[in-house]
Amino acid sequence: MKNKNIKYYITIFLVIASFTSCNVLDEEPFTQPSTENFYQNETDALAALTSVYARLKSGIGYYKQQFMPTLFASSDQGLSTYLYREFKLGIVTSTNQSLNNLWKELYLGIRDANNVIANVPDIEMDEELKNRIIGEAKFLRALNYFNLVRCFGEVPLRTEPVEAGDDQGLPVSSIVEIYDVIIEDLVFAANHCWGRNETRGNYTNDLGRATNTSAHAMLAKVYTRIASSKRTASEGISGNDLYLEFPESYVNYYQYAKDECDSAISGQGFNLSGSLEEWITIFDAENGNNPEMIFDVQGSSLTGQGTAVSNLFTPRNAGLSGSGFGGNNKLKPLFINNRIDKYDNRYLNSIITQYETSTRIFNVNPGTTGYIPTNIATGNNLGTLWQIWTAKYIDSEATTEYTSRQNWHIIRLADVYLMRAEANAEISSNPAAANDDINTLRNRVEMSEIDYSAITMNSFREELLKERAVELYMEGHRFFDLTRFGVYDEYCRFIYGDTDGARQAEDYTWPIPINEVSTNSEID
Repeated sequence: MKNKNIKYYITIFLVIASFTSCNVLDEEPFTQPSTENFYQNETDALAALTSVYARLKSGIGYYKQQFMPTLFASSDQGLSTYLYREFKLGIVTSTNQSLNNLWKELYLGIRDANNVIANVPDIEMDEELKNRIIGEAKFLRALNYFNLVRCFGEVPLRTEPVEAGDDQGLPVSSIVEIYDVIIEDLVFAANHCWGRNETRGNYTNDLGRATNTSAHAMLAKVYTRIASSKRTASEGISGNDLYLEFPESYVNYYQYAKDECDSAISGQGFNLSGSLEEWITIFDAENGNNPEMIFDVQGSSLTGQGTAVSNLFTPRNAGLSGSGFGGNNKLKPLFINNRIDKYDNRYLNSIITQYETSTRIFNVNPGTTGYIPTNIATGNNLGTLWQIWTAKYIDSEATTEYTSRQNWHIIRLADVYLMRAEANAEISSNPAAANDDINTLRNRVEMSEIDYSAITMNSFREELLKERAVELYMEGHRFFDLTRFGVYDEYCRFIYGDTDGARQAEDYTWPIPINEVSTNSEID
């Protein structure tokens, strides 16, 4: 595949399928052909890999529609309606259909990746291209398992293709075993994926593909998750007690995270936005895959190939052309006033300041915590709407929820700088060790520098959560940040109250869906 952007490469092998069972590891593969007549040449290998990428947006359960809103609703950022009420209230049960959708799509992605990893090595083709394909498939398998273990804890682990007659179901594996596979996959990907836009021979690494930098960045995220979760578990946070199984000290894992951050920051073709004006543009629909985005799930204007992100995070009138339902996920004043600096340029420049309906025009209020609606016909002030939508996902040219060109931003370079700041401080037990990286991010958006030298480590962690919240809000990180920092229950209660927002240790992960439990005899 020469010089083709994966964003617009539509696999001919993606077949829409429905499943009555969630035990999808044992289902026949629907997105990839049989090995009896396929996996013959490099074209087959590339097409099979593309189907693994396509799986990231398939169905409704993963990045196409439900995953990111579910993460938002599960955090303390604000209001989420429609399918996500149980997550906001902290009353998620195994019968929740969103859990079933998420579980199914994640395991289908793993299944498809396993097929590529197992079959491509036998193809006679260029070795560098072969290893790149395997590396990308391992990156995607690792991403799927990382999301599973972060969301569900101990889950079934399968790294081989499903053969006809395989036993139904697998027991759960320990999180150490799962993370071992994730790390091994990402190390391979870091060694064999190519750089951004890199050309080798007749092939160019297309935009939208995982790169060696993507793998280093995800490894940093994996190690940071292990390190921080083990630290809080050792301090008595029972929601993270599974992380006590990891054999090394949490400081060691932070060192591994720092090393991977160093590699990612020095990676080919990626760089931070150079100014506030440039920072604002990195979220434009037409600017997907800009150099700050290390790995994105690709949107597209093609019907059925786009994402629902614009419809889910902005009012339809602001995010999609036409009227109708939209904008389920929005920030609430308690979060804005207490968990971020609402005068930070990153916040002020990534919220919707004005939008219209057929009868009203909404302007953000001076406190930036809501909108003042005005009747268009009469000019009358209609009070205040106490909620705020983000401008990060606007795509006014999209006509339906699945024609948004907006990418889902999985990891961007700013996150890597924030992780390195965290690692440097934790390794040295010195908050000031984070100053340089955090100020690098603040300087580029015209914010004053900070100095953490006079605060304790506990205070630093609170400040770091604020910095991560204002830089990365509504990008799918907050739920995981709150759980790994061991403040999930405390922070949610503050925003939602002791009744609606109550969280317990068991809420740090979600229950395995009842459909899987009922069909998999190996799970209690």
